[in-house]
Amino acid sequence: MKTKIILPIIVALIISAKSKAQDFHLTQYDAFSLYLNPALTGEYLGDEWSYKIHTVYRSQWKTLPVKPYQTYGLGFDKPYKRVGIGGYLLDNRSGGLDFNTLNFQLSGAYYITDPETSPHTLNVGVQAGLFYKTFNYNKVLFENQYDNETGQLNGAMSNGESFNKTSRVNFDANVGVFYKYKDRRSALNPFLGFSVFHVNMPMESFAGNDRRLPMRFNLNAGTDIRINDTWKVVPMALYMNQAQASELNVGALAYYRFNKQDECDVILGLNYRVKDAAMAQLGLKYNNYILRMSYDMTTSYLSTYTQRRGGYEITLQICGKKPKHKTGSYF
Repeated sequence: MKTKIILPIIVALIISAKSKAQDFHLTQYDAFSLYLNPALTGEYLGDEWSYKIHTVYRSQWKTLPVKPYQTYGLGFDKPYKRVGIGGYLLDNRSGGLDFNTLNFQLSGAYYITDPETSPHTLNVGVQAGLFYKTFNYNKVLFENQYDNETGQLNGAMSNGESFNKTSRVNFDANVGVFYKYKDRRSALNPFLGFSVFHVNMPMESFAGNDRRLPMRFNLNAGTDIRINDTWKVVPMALYMNQAQASELNVGALAYYRFNKQDECDVILGLNYRVKDAAMAQLGLKYNNYILRMSYDMTTSYLSTYTQRRGGYEITLQICGKKPKHKTGSYF
């Protein structure tokens, strides 16, 4: 009986340790681009939008005997001449102890090359804002609260732990650079981005010790491959490193345009997060709306605890239209 009770605690601790070592991730990282690279503020990779509203919802770990991990996000950005301006709000709630991270960032980018005259796009960006972390102390149970008489964890027993605070607010800053080749006459339009999050390494400890949030390094690359007027394929990869944790996500999106007049594309995608999960994506791009859904299937040893049930993610982007480019359509 004791093993059955302690096992979920061990699993929760493994997940908690991983989440502390590395920021929470998104499968559709390109659909919530402000969380990927500040230099992407107002940069839409060839699409002619006047602004974009980003939304994301993610849920995972539903099979564990605690609340599922959930992420909510809302962002906005727009280009203005040689700059991009915007911001985002991301909220991540982890598990039964309601460990919550709320992150608000103002985002800005400067376009070094003129997007109206050059096929080469080179942007630099910066973000500055706050994150708010908190947890519910009343929902925390520790192994030393195991009651041998009842065979259950007993919240009335002392846990022997001491916390100076259960919430904290800190300043946070991120920087990035991004390059893309955009030529409507070319079949290949490659891109490359690099960003650093938490450059100020803000304090994150609740126990009073000097524990700082490590910097997260992102490197993403890919290319648009225009096969014909109907098909476009975008292979891409993202590598992230934070402290001693690293993550590699490789995959591709395919766009099939079956209605040119209404600008309606079906989106299909496959990704693999190395030693973690395989992901499938399905979406629709209709006029100025882009809706995508993805499902993660765990492939690591944690699949034993998830019962091979993964996490799902939904993103919706609402875009403001610009006049069509004079040289013709490119999707």
